[in-house]
Amino acid sequence: MATHELSIEKLKNICKLEELPCASSAELPPGKAIIGQQRAVRALQFGLGITSFGFNIYVSGLPGTGRTTAVKGFLEELAKTKTSPPDIIYVYNFQEPSRPNAILLSAGSARTFQTDMKALLEGTRKEIRLAFESEEYAAKRDEVTNELQQQKEKLQNRVSDTAMQQGFVIQQTPMGIITVPVKDGKPLKEEEFITLNQSEKDEIAQRQKVLQAEIEAAIRQAKGFEKKIVEELTNLDQQVALYSISHLMNELKEKYKGQDEIEQYLSQVQSDILDHLAQFRGEEETAEPSPVPAGSKERFFNRYTINVLVENDPTDGAPVIIELNPTYTNLFGRIENEAMFGTLVTDFTLVRSGSLHRANGGFLVLPVEDLLRAPLSWESLKRALRNQALTIEDASERMGLFSTRSLQPESIPLKVKVVLIGQPNIYQLLLENDEDFSELFKVKADFDSRMDRTPESVHDYITFVSSVCNTGMLKHLDCGGLARLIEHGSRLADDQTKLSTRFGELTDVLREANYYAVADNADLITKDHVRKAIEERLYRSSLVQERLQEMTKNNVLMIDVEGEICGQVNGLAVMGMGDVFFGHPSRITAAVGV
Repeated sequence: MATHELSIEKLKNICKLEELPCASSAELPPGKAIIGQQRAVRALQFGLGITSFGFNIYVSGLPGTGRTTAVKGFLEELAKTKTSPPDIIYVYNFQEPSRPNAILLSAGSARTFQTDMKALLEGTRKEIRLAFESEEYAAKRDEVTNELQQQKEKLQNRVSDTAMQQGFVIQQTPMGIITVPVKDGKPLKEEEFITLNQSEKDEIAQRQKVLQAEIEAAIRQAKGFEKKIVEELTNLDQQVALYSISHLMNELKEKYKGQDEIEQYLSQVQSDILDHLAQFRGEEETAEPSPVPAGSKERFFNRYTINVLVENDPTDGAPVIIELNPTYTNLFGRIENEAMFGTLVTDFTLVRSGSLHRANGGFLVLPVEDLLRAPLSWESLKRALRNQALTIEDASERMGLFSTRSLQPESIPLKVKVVLIGQPNIYQLLLENDEDFSELFKVKADFDSRMDRTPESVHDYITFVSSVCNTGMLKHLDCGGLARLIEHGSRLADDQTKLSTRFGELTDVLREANYYAVADNADLITKDHVRKAIEERLYRSSLVQERLQEMTKNNVLMIDVEGEICGQVNGLAVMGMGDVFFGHPSRITAAVGV
């Protein structure tokens, strides 16, 4: 094979200053979010545009290629064109207190409804207290009580008269009502009753039996009067309370007319208030059917508060949430507890949202490596995406470790586009070993580590530099500094016809070059500052390289460069230390056998 000598000029693709479209990076406006990733952009546009089930996205690429920053900028621009998702609130479930109800409200209205309910509660407590302290209520209550009490007294008088006619008097004892026979106008004593003959005793017993039946019937009728008094007073209390709060309830119902879930909830609130008037009047209830622990009267009123789980601004478009710590509770929310009288208690107001709740109706970006490392997160995310529903439950319950009774909040419909960001090898592992992955993440957006070195890509490089300088408050680069950075980009790409898209490393070079420019009091970053930044980065990481070179010079590592030996040649091995790569002479030998 023919060989030819390579000139020094061909070892590096020099960027000529006249090829650059500007004298400094300050002359060009900041560039677009994604540079040199046409394949990835097309995949993102497709994955984010399609709404069918399972078309979530896996963004594949090496670290430092600007995956997260690029995806964030792309999603934020897209999200502005979308409609803001509804707010999410949890309210008390009056039928099953351990299962709070979820209600979706139009974006931006949850906090308003929370304020309205707070005002309703305060107004209700005030109006009910005033209504029951009024003279009109006291007079009406006395009227109902006196009327039924008079009927009860008439019944008692009638029974007493009947007993006297039968020859008995009625006496009230701790054991109940007893009848005592009368003789000669005086109640018989026990010893006097014993002296009576048997026929007299039988005759008294017969009359006593008939009278006892009439007394029992009267007692039942009297209890009926007592029950009727309670019912009449309860009805009176509810009528008075309903009248006193009706203007507050009607005003709120009119405001939220047409929102079926809110109207139904307000009707339940009204019924519950009427069922617990003693709490609003400041009285003690004998038996309260509430899961709220005793000991705090004010805690009872938590049932009428609104727990705003997610609040969205109607002008912001769809949410874009980047969760860098995707633990189970950070993703799916949690149910908090409070210490009260030595025990932990909870209620629906202590339900907290997770990233999935805040991203619902929008986009959620997750680093796949951290997601897979977090216990329960990956499996729970797949379950939520499959069921298209979001459930908040304690992590210990999900693992089946404890069986303590807790809340079970109602599930929330889930409509979210999940974007996983990770390396290509993890994508292959998930594709081969997780049967659900291909069903839930049908779109792959592959970020390349390099792009073609063309006038267009050079222009994009300079706009990228302009963006970094503006956002990072750095000095801009002059023409020479830009040329040196472009040459470094080709060096990182290991190809004179390519440019590296490892923008994270390029940004670090810019920051370090800015440090040296500031030290020199320069107005712009020059090629010397960029060169010094690159050389210093290499120097900080080249200790091993220098030690190997010293060992070679000192003949600690022997390398024969003269003569010929059968089955042995000298070669050059490329050694990588993570952040630096260098060549090192190596002996290559061959062995043969029969």
